Amino acid sequence: MKNICCIVNPVSGLKKSLKVFNEAKNLFEKSDFNTSLFVSEYPNHIKDYVSKIEKNRFDRIIVFGGDGSINEVVNGLNDSNNLQSFKLGVIPTGSGNSVAHDTGLLDVRDAISKSLGENIIKMDLNQVDFDSFSRLSVSVLGWGMFSYGNIRAEKLRLLGPIRYDVASIITLLEKKIHKAEVELDGKLKLLECAFIVACNSKHTGKGMVIAPKGGFTDKKIDLISVGKDVNRFQVFEVFQKVYKGSHINLPFVRNIKVDSFSIDAGKMSYYNIDGDVVKSQKALVRVVPEAIKLLI
Repeated sequence: MKNICCIVNPVSGLKKSLKVFNEAKNLFEKSDFNTSLFVSEYPNHIKDYVSKIEKNRFDRIIVFGGDGSINEVVNGLNDSNNLQSFKLGVIPTGSGNSVAHDTGLLDVRDAISKSLGENIIKMDLNQVDFDSFSRLSVSVLGWGMFSYGNIRAEKLRLLGPIRYDVASIITLLEKKIHKAEVELDGKLKLLECAFIVACNSKHTGKGMVIAPKGGFTDKKIDLISVGKDVNRFQVFEVFQKVYKGSHINLPFVRNIKVDSFSIDAGKMSYYNIDGDVVKSQKALVRVVPEAIKLLI
């Protein structure tokens, strides 16, 4: 029998991860998989646990949660030099589910079925070096409005997944412009913008197609930015169009592909990395091609 490690975040999304796992367990065992369960109890608990998993203990790791849970898993694997040691399956029980949107596995039954198979893609990740620590990013690194919107969304967690829409609208209406020094593939410039997002995935948040030209296998970082010369109506137009990916056609939106990217805010600032907000003055991002084996 093959061994599966099931990672469950019980407070992810609508708090249904444990229920979904219990339904999936029977299917796993009927398919001759021996199931081991780990339930997280606090932030970074998943990362700490995964970093201690021995290389040959499991055939695959299945994550019941959202982008934050997946982020903890890949960073735990990275800490123990085990990124390539396990196949990784994702069961979308989180709020954002960017990975599931990119793979098209939003239905939990479909995702469970695929997690039992052998079909994989070698998925890129982005490495982000902050002032005092480094972290891998599965989905996005956002700065400017993108960060402050997420801070507000966390305060509205009782609203469930809709909190991202509410927080985004409020933050967009504030329309604050942010300044930083950025370096794109070695070229330095001053940036003034509403926000900038370094994307590994096409999707973010609740199905927003933030980087329609990107994806997990292109070995590039998609940089999306909204310039400073926009009014509140135009910024809100970005929010309206982002669910179809048509925002990149707006004249004040820029979409480029780079191998590396850095940002220096000149002071301590907030960055949104896969839904988690961290404080740092600087962030250096580079793509890590074909970093993990994702079951699809």
